[in-house]
Amino acid sequence: MTTDGPGPWWSRRRSPFRAQWPTRLPGIRFCARGTLTYRAHANIKAGGAVTARAAARLALDELGRGITQDHMPEQLTTAQESLTLAAAHWHTPKDTPGLWLKAHITLLLTEQDANRAQRYQDALREVTLQLAQEHERRERFRQAVFDSPDATRIWWLDRHLDDLESLDWDLFKEKILPLVGAADDIRSKAERMAHALLYVWEKLGNDPGQHARFTTTVRTVLDQMGWNDAPSWSAPGEPPAADSPMSVKDGGEPLPVVEAGTVR
Repeated sequence: MTTDGPGPWWSRRRSPFRAQWPTRLPGIRFCARGTLTYRAHANIKAGGAVTARAAARLALDELGRGITQDHMPEQLTTAQESLTLAAAHWHTPKDTPGLWLKAHITLLLTEQDANRAQRYQDALREVTLQLAQEHERRERFRQAVFDSPDATRIWWLDRHLDDLESLDWDLFKEKILPLVGAADDIRSKAERMAHALLYVWEKLGNDPGQHARFTTTVRTVLDQMGWNDAPSWSAPGEPPAADSPMSVKDGGEPLPVVEAGTVR
């Protein structure tokens, strides 16, 4: 005789147990089969043997559902081990004081549910493969076409070789070039700066006063920044600026260019 845990062995009851518990995949269930052993104390036994058995079965059903619903059908072994750890030893359900129970339950999938789970896995694998292939295609396309502005220009030209009249470089610069990973290379920066200066120059028109004010502003900025070694910005009517802050007059020796703000 023993009085360990839930009491003497002769006061314990055994009952076969069968149930269907949900998996994490809707519509597919684990079949649970085994033996439930339980003992109810006086407050539960007062309702009779049927009440005690119902309380034990409900407690085991809640325990099993809570475990299996977190597992996919292919995780049958993991679900089985988790259920064994939770139910194989005597314990008292949290919400049913006075009731002791333990159970030895085996989980399995019916052939029909196993086939459904396999079809789901096959469909999921197909979708995953398609997404991976599409990602790989886009990545290779990006590396081959958008890795550098020159590669992108060649790709754009190649797309229009059969109809060069439709080749629109303005559209390319506006829509395609900003997507290039190396769009900040020297050439692209130079192009943006050139466009900005061209816009300003076109705005100046042929008005000598506008040209003079713009040239004075440029010289003042260069002076304030301390960039006195920059090439001189010539106003209309002035001799063209050389590549260095020197100018040549009447074919003679180079003479220093007068810096802005130094003339009295």
